This record gives sequence, structure tokens and C-alpha cells, in this order.
Amino acid sequence: MMRVVEHASGHITLLFSIFADNEDMLYQGSRGAGFCVKAGVECQITARDPVDSEGFNLSISVHTPEGPLDSEESAFLYVDVFEEFLSRDLLDEGKEYLVDVMLELPMSQGFGMSAAGALACAQALSRLSESSIDPATIAHIIERRNSSGLGDVLAASVGGVELRLQPGAPPTPGKAVSFSIEREVILCWNPEANRHTSTYIDDANWQKSISAAGEDSLSRLSVGEWNESRWLELLDEADCFAKNAGMLEEKGRNELLQKIKNLLPDGFRALSCMLGTSVCIVAEDSTQDLDGIDKILEDNEISCIRTSIQ
Repeated sequence: MMRVVEHASGHITLLFSIFADNEDMLYQGSRGAGFCVKAGVECQITARDPVDSEGFNLSISVHTPEGPLDSEESAFLYVDVFEEFLSRDLLDEGKEYLVDVMLELPMSQGFGMSAAGALACAQALSRLSESSIDPATIAHIIERRNSSGLGDVLAASVGGVELRLQPGAPPTPGKAVSFSIEREVILCWNPEANRHTSTYIDDANWQKSISAAGEDSLSRLSVGEWNESRWLELLDEADCFAKNAGMLEEKGRNELLQKIKNLLPDGFRALSCMLGTSVCIVAEDSTQDLDGIDKILEDNEISCIRTSIQ
């Protein structure tokens, strides 16, 4: 019996443009900017000889801190990762595989959970199979096949605060640069409102407005060295993108954003997460911390979790 555990970070997209027309999924993706967070997905996979059956058998359980999720609805992503490895003859089909997934953030809220789940699973299977293939490449393919994301896997491959310069799978053709920064983050969301990423990225009108706003911001962010000195500029461009892309025209997203902004003291920013009914709160500089802010949010019945940039 072999058991491996892998973890992948969540990701917050602050702005982006869409590149989904290429027939080759390796070249699909996005340009954009955002940051990875410590909270994400943990995937434990146990491979053993079958107990009650002959040949390949797969059992998947997906949990949140609140308890288990519906197995069939939540497991399809991980089934896809397994099928991709099997199609490449990378797994022992005579084994039974037990998969235990822990989601540390809610799904369909713009926190990059599908990418983190696919990546954590692919990393675990890569270790089990001792494969030389980059697990991020597999995860990117799964993301595009399910239209559940564009550039989250590329962002996770570099970590920190990233600028995605070239769309596509990591390590190539996708290209991204990043810098490290010590910042805590509070992620907030409306638990009664969630939308699959495909609602936006597969819609022609949304594609047009998102990409125009994203490329406008990227025309400025991509000039010069990408380092910690660009932090405030990134926050400003995130605000600009949300407005210009039409994201704040959606009532639920804008109401949550404005409610949180009205609660924050000076020196903190509330920014829309793309593409959920969700908001991230960050400090403008390293001298400020988020102590007390999560309590203010909870007192106002706003769902939130505190994490950090990773």
C-alpha cells in the first residue's frame, strides 16, 4: 500500500483577459494578475491491492470543514484527473485508489478551488506513478476541459503575487512572473450566491468586456519590473478592471463589495474576486494587520475566512 498527500494553493484573480479560441487546450488560458493564498485543497490518495474486486477501482470522498459533500457531484473533477493519467498509461490499473479531498475554501466563489483540486490530485498521482510529466500541465488540461478556469493553474505554478504574461499551460506555453509579499488576506463570500466560471468565460459578451478591460490594465502592469513596489498599482488596477469589465453591474457582487467597503477603516482595500460573489480584503502596506476586521465582518453576518498570500 502507498499513500501520498499533496496540497495546492487557492488563487484570487483580480483582473484578466480571455484566450480560449485555440483548439489546443495547452494554449488556452488567460493573461492577468492576482495572488495565491495558503488555504486551498489537500488531496490524499491511497493505492492498494483490491479488497473485494479485481482490477481498477476508484473511491472518492470530498469534504469541507463543515462536512462531506455529495460524492457524485463533487468528485467529477478528480475522476477526470484519474482518467487523464490512465489514458497516458501512467497508473497501475490493477490497484484500488482511495481519494480523500479536503476543500479549505468554498467552491464557485472565485477562489480557484477547481484548479487547486485538479493540481493537488495531479501532484499526488504524479508521485504515485513516478511520472516525469508536469502535474500542472495535467491540471490545466482538466480545467479547460471542464471550462472551470483559465489561468489559475499557471498562477499556482509560480505562487505569490503573479502577473500572467502568456496564456497557456505551465511550464510552457504559459508564462508568468511573481513576487513574494507578506500579507494576510480575508476572503468573504455570499454562501447563497455562486456561479460557475463558465457562465462568464463561455459567454461572448462577457468575453468581450472582460478581455478589453483586462488588456487595458495589463498594458500598464506589464511595463517595468514586477516586484513588491507594484502592490498598490495592482490594487488600483483591480478596482479599475472590475468597473470597466462590468462586473460591478451585477447586483449581488456590488452589494457585498459596498457593504464590506463601508465597514473597513482607512488603509485597507476590499476587491472583487473573479469570478465569484466574493471579496478579498488586504492591507495597503505591511505595517497594517487584519486583527479585528474578521470580527467586524462576523458581527455583520458576512461569511469570511482569514488566510495569507503564499
